[in-house]
Amino acid sequence: MHSAVGEKQGRLTSKWEVSQLAARSGRLLHTVLGIALLFVVGVNVVNASGRYLFGFSMTGTDELMVYTLIWVVMAGAILSLAKRDHISVNLLPSYAKGRAKHLLHVVHDAAAVFACAYVTYASDLFVGKISRLGTKSMGLGVPMSVPHTALLVGFAGLTLVGAFMLVRDIGALLRNDPHREPAA
Repeated sequence: MHSAVGEKQGRLTSKWEVSQLAARSGRLLHTVLGIALLFVVGVNVVNASGRYLFGFSMTGTDELMVYTLIWVVMAGAILSLAKRDHISVNLLPSYAKGRAKHLLHVVHDAAAVFACAYVTYASDLFVGKISRLGTKSMGLGVPMSVPHTALLVGFAGLTLVGAFMLVRDIGALLRNDPHREPAA
């Protein structure tokens, strides 16, 4: 038989473990995104050096850099939303306390879920159309569905994170939890 205290402690440990796993995953993704940005800078340096110092240019490097940056931006947007570290006008939330602050977060989360879900749907339709056309990029010959899928994946991730935050913030509003900012 398990006691109620033991079950509660097990749930708290489980929540803590999930939180720690999410934090570690976020840090790992930040590192991967940083390495991807360094890769883009390296490709740019090699291409510019080759072009201006040695008279050769690698075909498709501009496309490679742009496509990589699109994926980096979309993954970074998901991380920023999850940490509430995105660009926002926070005049009203900075003065709100308790339930009012939770209510503002609920409204923000609901707007994010609605907008991102709509863009996910539109992106899915577009990726389907462009995949059927079979268009490829001019320099690398990459199917154009690859860079456009970054938008689909990014906005789907934003929708999921926003929905998770919406559920969490509705729960906090209903319980009238003390407000805590996400760990940086």
